[in-house]
Amino acid sequence: MYRKIDFHAHYLSPGYKKFLKDYFDDHGDGVKTPEYTIDTTLATMAANDITYSLISLSSPHIANVQDAGLASELATESNDYAAKQQATYPEQIGYAATLPLPYVDASIAEIKRARQNNATGFTLPTNAAGTYLGDPRLDPIMAELNQQPTLVMLHPNEPQPMIPNVTAELPAPIMEFFFDTTRAVANMVLQGIFTRYSNIKFIIPHAGALLPVIADRMSLAQKLNPQLTDDQVDLISTLATQYFDVAGLVLPHQLPILQQMTDPTHLLYASDSPYTPAPQVKQLTQALENSGLLSAATKQMLFYKNGQQLLTELNQNKAQL
Repeated sequence: MYRKIDFHAHYLSPGYKKFLKDYFDDHGDGVKTPEYTIDTTLATMAANDITYSLISLSSPHIANVQDAGLASELATESNDYAAKQQATYPEQIGYAATLPLPYVDASIAEIKRARQNNATGFTLPTNAAGTYLGDPRLDPIMAELNQQPTLVMLHPNEPQPMIPNVTAELPAPIMEFFFDTTRAVANMVLQGIFTRYSNIKFIIPHAGALLPVIADRMSLAQKLNPQLTDDQVDLISTLATQYFDVAGLVLPHQLPILQQMTDPTHLLYASDSPYTPAPQVKQLTQALENSGLLSAATKQMLFYKNGQQLLTELNQNKAQL
């Protein structure tokens, strides 16, 4: 097996578990809440030769409480839990802090607090109770994140509003998550997020969702809306410069399409544990390891080298501050 660094692994703090039970009857996004302790993460790591995991909360996002004070309390509790795991297993565990979006003042306060608690990075939902990334109301939060070199991992959320009478039988992670990631990143490009906040290194999940498929199509928007600038529709250039995790079923079709849009140095391994059960994590990981669609050099980069370099650069930048 290849050594690995995992950029898309989840944890469930006690407060987040209670949130899922209270608001979703333990079926957030239509998925049964998995059993979890930090041993779950460590077991997944041992079974798949993962040397370091960057843990974060999954969806549903805490914005579903629709209360700034309660969302802030949930963010604080979950981040403190993750910081404790990092302190206990510093060579194996890092964490991406959750923010109480869309509440600006509370989110800025949590950014500052999480940095003091040695957060490795931050995780942002594609939308927080219907407020999508790229919304100008979130600009102060982006500006705060941009104050220093920062890692930001995007995570899909259930679209808002949902359309109940179409594909209602399909759990949101199967299809709607891809749509929401695509929608959010396209909105970020339109609003200049990737260029205006260049100190942020973004990781786009699930091999870019549908973004590589629509990248050429986005430029056509200028024919229908001539007020759009070239930069606002230049999804191709954006995809060439961002990082992508490969969580989920990315072979045989999705990952090769993404590789046409970005080079192998921007690919990052991801288990999506524990929402992807341990046997499936093993199966998907082995599919990547054994695939003839990826060169040995690409596999080395995807599994370990890219992540090692990214984290090393971030740590060096922090040390200089």
